[in-house]
Amino acid sequence: MTSLGSRRRDTGGRLALEWNRIRTRPRHLRTADGWQLVERPVRDLDEILAAVGFERPSSPEAETRLRRLVELAADDELAARVVIQRIVPGLLAVVRRRRGTSHDVFEELLSAAWIAVRTFNPSRRPSSIAASLISDADYAAFRAHTRRRSSLEQPTDVGFEERPHVHEPNSCEQLAHLLIEAAAAGVPADELDLVRQILAAPTANQLAEVLQITPRTVRNRRDRITSKLREVALAA
Repeated sequence: MTSLGSRRRDTGGRLALEWNRIRTRPRHLRTADGWQLVERPVRDLDEILAAVGFERPSSPEAETRLRRLVELAADDELAARVVIQRIVPGLLAVVRRRRGTSHDVFEELLSAAWIAVRTFNPSRRPSSIAASLISDADYAAFRAHTRRRSSLEQPTDVGFEERPHVHEPNSCEQLAHLLIEAAAAGVPADELDLVRQILAAPTANQLAEVLQITPRTVRNRRDRITSKLREVALAA
Protein backbone atom coordinates (compact mmCIF):
# COMPACT_ATOMS: atom_id res chain seq x y z
CA MET A 1 0.00 0.00 0.00
CA THR A 2 1.31 3.47 -0.86
CA SER A 3 2.06 5.48 2.26
CA LEU A 4 0.75 8.97 2.92
CA GLY A 5 4.29 10.33 2.84
CA SER A 6 5.01 8.84 -0.57
CA ARG A 7 1.67 10.08 -1.93
CA ARG A 8 2.45 13.54 -0.64
CA ARG A 9 5.89 13.40 -2.26
CA ASP A 10 4.32 12.17 -5.52
CA THR A 11 1.80 15.00 -5.56
CA GLY A 12 4.37 17.57 -4.49
CA GLY A 13 6.76 16.29 -7.14
CA ARG A 14 4.06 16.46 -9.79
CA LEU A 15 3.29 20.06 -8.85
CA ALA A 16 6.99 20.96 -8.95
CA LEU A 17 7.48 19.36 -12.37
CA GLU A 18 4.38 21.08 -13.73
CA TRP A 19 5.54 24.42 -12.36
CA ASN A 20 8.96 24.01 -13.97
CA ARG A 21 7.25 23.28 -17.29
CA ILE A 22 4.95 26.28 -17.27
CA ARG A 23 6.88 29.01 -15.50
CA THR A 24 8.86 30.18 -18.55
CA ARG A 25 6.43 29.44 -21.37
CA PRO A 26 6.13 32.56 -23.56
CA ARG A 27 2.33 32.54 -23.68
CA HIS A 28 2.15 32.33 -19.89
CA LEU A 29 4.65 35.16 -19.53
CA ARG A 30 2.55 37.32 -21.86
CA THR A 31 -0.49 36.59 -19.74
CA ALA A 32 1.43 37.43 -16.56
CA ASP A 33 2.60 40.72 -18.08
CA GLY A 34 -1.05 41.65 -18.46
CA TRP A 35 -1.60 41.29 -14.73
CA GLN A 36 0.77 44.22 -14.12
CA LEU A 37 1.92 42.86 -10.77
CA VAL A 38 5.58 43.70 -11.44
CA GLU A 39 7.00 46.71 -13.25
CA ARG A 40 9.38 44.94 -15.61
CA PRO A 41 8.42 42.38 -18.28
CA VAL A 42 8.00 38.98 -16.68
CA ARG A 43 10.72 36.50 -17.63
CA ASP A 44 9.78 33.77 -15.15
CA LEU A 45 6.59 33.15 -13.17
CA ASP A 46 8.81 32.82 -10.11
CA GLU A 47 8.97 36.62 -10.26
CA ILE A 48 5.21 36.75 -9.75
CA LEU A 49 5.49 34.27 -6.88
CA ALA A 50 8.05 36.48 -5.18
CA ALA A 51 5.90 39.55 -5.76
CA VAL A 52 2.92 37.96 -4.00
CA GLY A 53 4.98 36.93 -0.98
CA PHE A 54 6.18 33.39 -1.68
CA GLU A 55 8.98 32.59 0.79
CA ARG A 56 9.24 36.30 1.58
CA PRO A 57 8.49 38.29 4.75
CA SER A 58 4.88 39.45 4.78
CA SER A 59 4.23 42.99 3.58
CA PRO A 60 1.18 45.11 2.70
CA GLU A 61 2.43 45.38 -0.88
CA ALA A 62 2.68 41.61 -1.35
CA GLU A 63 -0.74 41.17 0.25
CA THR A 64 -2.26 43.69 -2.16
CA ARG A 65 -0.70 41.95 -5.15
CA LEU A 66 -1.87 38.53 -3.93
CA ARG A 67 -5.43 39.85 -3.52
CA ARG A 68 -5.29 41.16 -7.09
CA LEU A 69 -4.05 37.77 -8.34
CA VAL A 70 -6.83 35.93 -6.48
CA GLU A 71 -9.41 38.27 -7.98
CA LEU A 72 -8.02 37.51 -11.45
CA ALA A 73 -8.11 33.78 -10.68
CA ALA A 74 -11.91 33.70 -10.86
CA ASP A 75 -11.60 33.88 -14.66
CA ASP A 76 -7.93 33.09 -15.27
CA GLU A 77 -6.70 29.53 -14.74
CA LEU A 78 -3.04 30.54 -14.90
CA ALA A 79 -3.58 33.09 -12.12
CA ALA A 80 -5.28 30.38 -10.08
CA ARG A 81 -2.33 28.03 -10.66
CA VAL A 82 0.11 30.69 -9.46
CA VAL A 83 -1.98 31.22 -6.32
CA ILE A 84 -1.93 27.47 -5.68
CA GLN A 85 1.87 27.49 -5.98
CA ARG A 86 1.96 30.40 -3.54
CA ILE A 87 0.02 28.51 -0.85
CA VAL A 88 1.56 25.04 -1.32
CA PRO A 89 3.77 25.40 1.81
CA GLY A 90 0.68 26.18 3.89
CA LEU A 91 -1.22 23.27 2.40
CA LEU A 92 1.66 20.95 3.22
CA ALA A 93 1.55 22.22 6.80
CA VAL A 94 -2.12 21.21 6.95
CA VAL A 95 -1.24 17.76 5.59
CA ARG A 96 1.39 17.32 8.29
CA ARG A 97 -1.20 18.21 10.93
CA ARG A 98 -3.70 15.76 9.49
CA ARG A 99 -1.47 12.71 9.05
CA GLY A 100 -3.63 9.60 9.08
CA THR A 101 -6.85 11.42 8.11
CA SER A 102 -6.73 9.90 4.64
CA HIS A 103 -4.26 8.37 2.22
CA ASP A 104 -5.30 11.12 -0.21
CA VAL A 105 -5.04 14.10 2.15
CA PHE A 106 -2.92 16.26 -0.14
CA GLU A 107 -5.01 15.47 -3.22
CA GLU A 108 -8.24 16.28 -1.38
CA LEU A 109 -6.77 19.48 0.00
CA LEU A 110 -5.49 20.57 -3.41
CA SER A 111 -8.93 20.05 -4.96
CA ALA A 112 -10.54 22.08 -2.20
CA ALA A 113 -7.87 24.78 -2.52
CA TRP A 114 -8.50 25.10 -6.26
CA ILE A 115 -12.21 25.66 -5.61
CA ALA A 116 -11.44 28.11 -2.79
CA VAL A 117 -9.17 30.13 -5.08
CA ARG A 118 -11.57 30.17 -8.04
CA THR A 119 -14.61 31.11 -5.92
CA PHE A 120 -13.02 33.53 -3.44
CA ASN A 121 -15.38 36.37 -2.56
CA PRO A 122 -13.50 39.63 -3.26
CA SER A 123 -15.59 41.47 -0.67
CA ARG A 124 -13.90 39.45 2.09
CA ARG A 125 -11.11 41.33 3.82
CA PRO A 126 -9.00 38.84 5.80
CA SER A 127 -5.70 40.02 7.20
CA SER A 128 -3.95 37.29 5.19
CA ILE A 129 -5.34 36.09 1.86
CA ALA A 130 -3.06 33.05 1.81
CA ALA A 131 -4.06 31.95 5.32
CA SER A 132 -7.74 32.47 4.48
CA LEU A 133 -7.51 30.32 1.35
CA ILE A 134 -5.70 27.56 3.24
CA SER A 135 -8.33 27.68 5.99
CA ASP A 136 -11.15 27.54 3.41
CA ALA A 137 -9.56 24.51 1.76
CA ASP A 138 -8.99 22.76 5.09
CA TYR A 139 -12.59 23.39 6.12
CA ALA A 140 -14.08 22.24 2.81
CA ALA A 141 -11.91 19.13 2.54
CA PHE A 142 -12.16 17.91 6.12
CA ARG A 143 -13.84 19.96 8.83
CA ALA A 144 -17.17 20.62 7.09
CA HIS A 145 -18.06 16.92 6.99
CA THR A 146 -16.84 16.39 10.56
CA ARG A 147 -18.92 19.26 11.89
CA ARG A 148 -22.04 18.07 10.05
CA ARG A 149 -21.62 14.56 11.40
CA SER A 150 -20.83 15.69 14.95
CA SER A 151 -23.91 17.91 15.03
CA LEU A 152 -26.03 14.79 14.48
CA GLU A 153 -23.96 12.38 16.60
CA GLN A 154 -23.10 14.25 19.80
CA PRO A 155 -21.11 11.89 22.08
CA THR A 156 -22.68 11.23 25.47
CA ASP A 157 -19.55 9.95 27.22
CA VAL A 158 -17.40 13.05 26.87
CA GLY A 159 -17.58 15.83 29.42
CA PHE A 160 -17.92 19.47 28.38
CA GLU A 161 -14.36 20.36 29.43
CA GLU A 162 -12.98 17.41 27.46
CA ARG A 163 -14.59 18.45 24.19
CA PRO A 164 -12.26 20.25 21.83
CA HIS A 165 -13.14 23.86 21.08
CA VAL A 166 -14.74 24.21 17.64
CA HIS A 167 -14.66 27.57 15.94
CA GLU A 168 -18.18 28.56 14.93
CA PRO A 169 -17.96 30.44 11.64
CA ASN A 170 -19.74 33.76 11.37
CA SER A 171 -22.34 34.44 8.69
CA CYS A 172 -19.77 35.65 6.14
CA GLU A 173 -17.62 32.55 6.67
CA GLN A 174 -20.68 30.30 6.44
CA LEU A 175 -21.68 31.91 3.14
CA ALA A 176 -18.13 31.59 1.80
CA HIS A 177 -18.08 27.88 2.67
CA LEU A 178 -21.54 27.43 1.13
CA LEU A 179 -20.30 28.98 -2.11
CA ILE A 180 -17.30 26.63 -2.09
CA GLU A 181 -19.62 23.64 -1.62
CA ALA A 182 -21.98 24.97 -4.30
CA ALA A 183 -19.10 25.19 -6.77
CA ALA A 184 -18.10 21.64 -5.88
CA ALA A 185 -21.72 20.56 -6.43
CA GLY A 186 -21.64 21.95 -9.97
CA VAL A 187 -23.31 25.35 -9.63
CA PRO A 188 -21.88 27.38 -12.55
CA ALA A 189 -19.27 30.03 -11.74
CA ASP A 190 -21.28 32.81 -13.42
CA GLU A 191 -24.23 32.11 -11.14
CA LEU A 192 -22.01 32.18 -8.05
CA ASP A 193 -20.57 35.45 -9.31
CA LEU A 194 -24.10 36.84 -9.53
CA VAL A 195 -24.61 35.89 -5.88
CA ARG A 196 -21.59 37.99 -4.95
CA GLN A 197 -22.86 40.90 -7.03
CA ILE A 198 -26.30 40.65 -5.44
CA LEU A 199 -24.70 40.78 -1.99
CA ALA A 200 -22.63 43.82 -2.97
CA ALA A 201 -25.42 45.73 -4.73
CA PRO A 202 -27.82 47.82 -2.58
CA THR A 203 -30.86 47.03 -4.76
CA ALA A 204 -31.92 44.79 -7.63
CA ASN A 205 -32.56 47.89 -9.74
CA GLN A 206 -28.99 49.11 -9.33
CA LEU A 207 -27.55 45.69 -10.12
CA ALA A 208 -29.81 45.44 -13.18
CA GLU A 209 -28.43 48.76 -14.38
CA VAL A 210 -24.85 47.56 -13.95
CA LEU A 211 -25.56 44.25 -15.75
CA GLN A 212 -27.76 45.95 -18.36
CA ILE A 213 -30.68 43.59 -17.77
CA THR A 214 -34.13 44.15 -16.29
CA PRO A 215 -34.73 44.14 -12.52
CA ARG A 216 -37.20 41.31 -13.08
CA THR A 217 -34.43 39.21 -14.68
CA VAL A 218 -32.17 39.91 -11.69
CA ARG A 219 -34.90 38.81 -9.30
CA ASN A 220 -35.68 35.67 -11.33
CA ARG A 221 -32.03 34.67 -11.46
CA ARG A 222 -31.64 35.47 -7.77
CA ASP A 223 -34.58 33.22 -6.89
CA ARG A 224 -33.27 30.39 -9.06
CA ILE A 225 -29.77 30.57 -7.56
CA THR A 226 -31.19 30.85 -4.04
CA SER A 227 -33.10 27.64 -4.66
CA LYS A 228 -29.92 25.88 -5.81
CA LEU A 229 -27.95 27.10 -2.80
CA ARG A 230 -30.76 25.93 -0.51
CA GLU A 231 -30.51 22.45 -2.09
CA VAL A 232 -26.73 22.44 -1.54
CA ALA A 233 -27.17 23.52 2.08
CA LEU A 234 -29.80 20.89 2.77
CA ALA A 235 -27.67 18.18 1.18
CA ALA A 236 -24.64 19.22 3.24
